[in-house]
Amino acid sequence: MKLSEGAWEREDYVAGPAEVRARDIVAMFADPEVDLVQCSTGGYGAAHVLPLLDYDVIRANPKPFVGYSDITALHTAIRTETGLATFYGPNLMSMGDVDRTAWDKDLLVKTFQGDGTGEIPHDPDDPYVRAIVGGRVTAPLVGGCLWLLQHSLRTPWEFSAQGCILFFEDVDLPPYMVDGLLWHLHQVGTLRGVAGVVIGDMEKCDWREERPDNPRTRSLEDVLEERLEPLGVPVLYKLPLGHGRHLATLPLGVTATLDADAGTLTIDEPALRPGT
Repeated sequence: MKLSEGAWEREDYVAGPAEVRARDIVAMFADPEVDLVQCSTGGYGAAHVLPLLDYDVIRANPKPFVGYSDITALHTAIRTETGLATFYGPNLMSMGDVDRTAWDKDLLVKTFQGDGTGEIPHDPDDPYVRAIVGGRVTAPLVGGCLWLLQHSLRTPWEFSAQGCILFFEDVDLPPYMVDGLLWHLHQVGTLRGVAGVVIGDMEKCDWREERPDNPRTRSLEDVLEERLEPLGVPVLYKLPLGHGRHLATLPLGVTATLDADAGTLTIDEPALRPGT
């Protein structure tokens, strides 16, 4: 394992100056000794580096790029600028989290020992999934953390879901905030032409005793029904993708098949190029 030069940098609530973080990302892609670039953690601030990255270097040195949560900003920008597939999966610090299990780590390793194709498994502790809208579709898969996807709007790296299967997840957003984000995406036209929707683990997004500030609330699933059913496309809820106890590694930017009736999401296209 190789740490970037600025791995220990810190500047208040971000992991060092944006210039240092951008330099480190590009250096990791350019380094022939590095086979996989894995972000250390999420949090906040990834978007700061987007205008500073050398996307030509990243494009010329394709290799797996892994991270989740705030790293959504980087997934979106790298796909927009280079066309490369990336992986929504555990950050480096997640690998040592006591709440993470061997299930997550084994899936991450298995993904990179193969080509990234195959069905995304259900949660081993709670296999509940629900088709909010039935149907089957094959299309490119895009997405990430809902909050970060919304932040990309009207930037040079605005995500597009037109003709794609949109994946999203989030954490600690009460139903009214999820409603607001989805309503905004609908109003600005981002959901127009979406081919399907996959919702991951919306951890701590329903009402709970630890956060009793909104006792008069709809359930999260009520919100998802109201905002997503009118799209008229397959919608599947609650695969282990996100901030919950389990996080499967999900390739983004590749062709996938969503079968909401069967409760499955299958990656059809290899995410790893030969030699990467």
